[in-house]
Amino acid sequence: MNMNKPTNYLALLRGINVGGNSLISMPLLREALSGAGLENVRTYIQSGNVLFTSTNSDRQELSRIIHECIRSNFQLDVAVVIFTSDEWQDIINDAPKWWGVDPDWKHNLLALLPPISSLETVEAIGALKPDIESVAAGNGVVYQSMSFKLFGRTTSGKLAANPIYKKMTVRNYNTATKLLVLLNQD
Repeated sequence: MNMNKPTNYLALLRGINVGGNSLISMPLLREALSGAGLENVRTYIQSGNVLFTSTNSDRQELSRIIHECIRSNFQLDVAVVIFTSDEWQDIINDAPKWWGVDPDWKHNLLALLPPISSLETVEAIGALKPDIESVAAGNGVVYQSMSFKLFGRTTSGKLAANPIYKKMTVRNYNTATKLLVLLNQD
């Protein structure tokens, strides 16, 4: 455990409050996580975005704390992936030039649950149709963009049917970039 200055973290929870399943109240989640020792706990929208600070630099331990807290307080088995604010800054800064640009395309960030790699994920997605979709490997993430109009014809749009889908949590471009703004707020 690092007892120095607290670090800002982002925890992404997989599959909560989606389609009426795995429902968790954000105020109750904030309260539970604060009670588990996390500091300055905030949430953004209902889809499992938790911002917090901690002097603990062991992300596996932080992930375990969050996982166990959710299990004991909400009786849910929720996968968690954690990024530091600096890592999230780099992820947004290192995005491909095409990600988030075309308003006629859907832009997602696929945050990968360790130990899955971005290269494994890109390979599992398969051959793309470059005129209607793009994916690129990042550090612990995969950037994804697809035509709204031709979404049904895309390879990466069928990701939910792929077994690798259970090894990630997805945030859209607007949420991913808003989380960076929130991480940088004091």
